Amino acid sequence: MPQLEQRLANLSPERRELLEKFLAAGASTPALGKNPPASNIRQPLGPLKEECRRLYDDVNRQLDESEFAEFSLFLNLGYLANEVQSESPIVLSEHCINRNSVQLVLEVIGASDLATREVLDVGCGRGGTISVMKQFFTARRICGIDLAPAAINFCRSNYRYPEREVTFEVGDAEQLSFADGSYDIVTNIESSSTYPDTFAFYREVFRVLGKNGLFLYTDALPVERFSECSEYLRRIGFRLESDRDITANVLASCDEVASHRRQAYETQTDGSLNDFLGTPGSHFYNEMKSGRWTYRIQRWRKSSRVADEDHGE
Repeated sequence: MPQLEQRLANLSPERRELLEKFLAAGASTPALGKNPPASNIRQPLGPLKEECRRLYDDVNRQLDESEFAEFSLFLNLGYLANEVQSESPIVLSEHCINRNSVQLVLEVIGASDLATREVLDVGCGRGGTISVMKQFFTARRICGIDLAPAAINFCRSNYRYPEREVTFEVGDAEQLSFADGSYDIVTNIESSSTYPDTFAFYREVFRVLGKNGLFLYTDALPVERFSECSEYLRRIGFRLESDRDITANVLASCDEVASHRRQAYETQTDGSLNDFLGTPGSHFYNEMKSGRWTYRIQRWRKSSRVADEDHGE
């Protein structure tokens, strides 16, 4: 069963109710202005992917209409340090806005050298990851893509980076509209679990990365599914350089910030976003707490050897 279909099937009653409200009669389609962002998606989206796009368009619309809009750059659950040493050389101020979410991005990048690199951020959302890259690193060029036009509309309106340095595009992670070997680094933060065909996404990452390119990756998945995904990445030609279980750090972040994030939605919904926000006691939170789901950071390098011919799932 495709991963998104599996997640939809396992939704808690509260989250399914929210999804149904979002999708009812198309009433929640966000206004994107007179010039909505052009799409680089060349193939029709399947029904599950259309549902996912509409869901995230609505989440972005709600944030845009809230008093927190300009500060709501992240949708990730965040990272809170514990006794395990951080792998980021950057120390954040205690007063950093969105500190836990920024820290998660820094943990994913770690000691990777972004200087003069061409970087693709897949599932860029509201541009939080790219804002961290621009603040702390010196990549030559960064492109962010996201399936949700509302997210790209926000990014283009909110950021004023030179176009030669940063671009934002509507795109599909499973059919990237870039030439083979066109990027040095691909990042993907807490996004892949919503893709109907995660393995197609992995193949696309391998294709667009140049020789010895890096795939910096983090997400939460069922333990068995993460093992399957790791095995597939190896089979298509990636070499695992780092693998960290940060479930405890993510749960600690949820404990600290979920109640604050929930306030950004309460004026627009009935407050049933607990699973989406990882609120303590929600189904998703409990799955991680029980150990059935694991949240990991992985660093993969594209091997110079030719990948297996059989890339089928």
